[in-house]
Amino acid sequence: MSLTGPALAEGPETARIRAFLDGAGTDVGRGNVGSGDGGSGDGGVGVTLPVGDDAAAFRPPDGAQVVVSCDASVEGVHFRREWMTWEMIGYRAAASALSDLAAMAATPVGLVVAAALPPELDVEIAAALGRGVGEIAARAGAEILGGDLVASPGPAFLDLTVIGTAVAPTTRGGARPGDELWVTGELGAAAAALRDLERGLEPEPRARRAFDRPRPRIDEMLWLRDRVPIHAAIDLSDGVMRDARHLAAASGVALKVEADRLPAAPVLDGFRDAPAGERLLLAGGEDYELLLAVPAGAMRGTERAFAVAFGLPLTRIGSAHEGEGLTVSGRSHAALLGGFDHFEAGP
Repeated sequence: MSLTGPALAEGPETARIRAFLDGAGTDVGRGNVGSGDGGSGDGGVGVTLPVGDDAAAFRPPDGAQVVVSCDASVEGVHFRREWMTWEMIGYRAAASALSDLAAMAATPVGLVVAAALPPELDVEIAAALGRGVGEIAARAGAEILGGDLVASPGPAFLDLTVIGTAVAPTTRGGARPGDELWVTGELGAAAAALRDLERGLEPEPRARRAFDRPRPRIDEMLWLRDRVPIHAAIDLSDGVMRDARHLAAASGVALKVEADRLPAAPVLDGFRDAPAGERLLLAGGEDYELLLAVPAGAMRGTERAFAVAFGLPLTRIGSAHEGEGLTVSGRSHAALLGGFDHFEAGP
């Protein structure tokens, strides 16, 4: 059953749907024409049929491509109730999906939310999930367009589909020999928080915030796209090692990363070079920063302007070469931590 509004017959399911939409701040049946512009220069985005019907519709800008991604969040895999509020769970699920649009230099238009919730999760929990999803959606300039709500006999499950537009989406496959590798922001804080949570410890406050409230680098990517030729990009959700290997494989190049250049979060001060610190930096994941391949010298001066504009570092961490695979400070990827994989043991 679609996430629609008052037209639904009354009942427990309808109550949860309405609570989610109210929590998200979504007005049923009213779209914000022009929402999601995000300063991209695409313009002309109009949601013509918002949430409240069997499906939503929008009109992409002239000449733009539609960019779609989905991201699943499963209880016991991506979150645990004892670690986080339901508002945080909703926020992180949506932020993870929106980060994929950031990597492709796409302007967000909207989100479609599918949720499977155990019956004991009441109306208040649906509202909290809505508040979390609505917070990051509003920050990204995206509307909640619809979705589906069902009862689950097992764990809670969220699936977020995000829709955006881009005239020329950035992909993983464009890196060229001679390119420089750059990364936005700092790495390791969210992974440090996750490590502590798994040990039953309360994370350091800055690390906890990095884990609870990741920021998809949408505005940052659109800003960079307008100033620098970006050959390839990927968001760092599964760790530098795994995601860099994806970019190398898609581009058909070899990547070299200089470990001492990785921008470590302050929470790693004092042990970034120890095995535990290296593990968090290289394979921890959960950063949702962007790894970019750009022509040599293209970023000259841009990193300073970026820091002023966003209060974030922009750091050169390596380069692309002829060949294949990944090396970090002379070590081949076979000898390195692999990053997160759903079907392998964690790092």
